[in-house]
Amino acid sequence: MDTKQKRKNPLTTVAISQEYAQRLDDYLKGTGLSRKEFVELAFDYFERTGFDIRGEAMDLSPLEKLAERIEKTANRIEQVNDSKEAIKLLVQTIQEQQNMQKSLPSLELVAQTTEQRVQAENKQKEQAKEIEQLREENKALREWKEQARKELIRIRDEQKTFGKLKVNTEF
Repeated sequence: MDTKQKRKNPLTTVAISQEYAQRLDDYLKGTGLSRKEFVELAFDYFERTGFDIRGEAMDLSPLEKLAERIEKTANRIEQVNDSKEAIKLLVQTIQEQQNMQKSLPSLELVAQTTEQRVQAENKQKEQAKEIEQLREENKALREWKEQARKELIRIRDEQKTFGKLKVNTEF
């Protein structure tokens, strides 16, 4: 009696039939729990979950509620993962656009190149005009040279004939 009085929480005995005692022992073999631990854990579970043991023994509503919560959580995780994938794709697209912009010439460079090209084309046109003008002048000079040569030949021929004028006809 001294050991019982020394305990803070005195123990009590719960009576169950032999059949249920055997089923309980069979169940507990693989768990490593004692009968006392099983009863305490079961009681704590029923209190925590609100499981009404007086209703049907197979009332799965707490488990169904838990399964619903798990399903909702899984769906939410899936949505978050989908959102993360979408964000990753968006970031990847932005990076690709930035890389493309880096590889493309800037608008300023395009404008500068276009301006230089236009200037080169204008200069080429001016040079073509100058070349044409020089050709025309050259043609006129050749015609004048030809006329001068003919005139000199005529004068030489006259000089030979008349012997009055001495003109150097050497070219």
